[in-house]
Amino acid sequence: MTKIKVKVVRPFERYKIGDTPNLSAVKASALEKLGLVEPATKTAEKQIAQADQAKPSA
Repeated sequence: MTKIKVKVVRPFERYKIGDTPNLSAVKASALEKLGLVEPATKTAEKQIAQADQAKPSA
């Protein structure tokens, strides 16, 4: 599974504001929708967009 580098905007789990963890594409996508993280790089932004398209909508 691909890991995506994201920047933490709002604290969650064990991460603080400003941390840059590597998260799975699905988790990064979900957390971005909640406003907790933002992509750290342009590549990460593209990978999150691909994960959004790959997930079946519920």
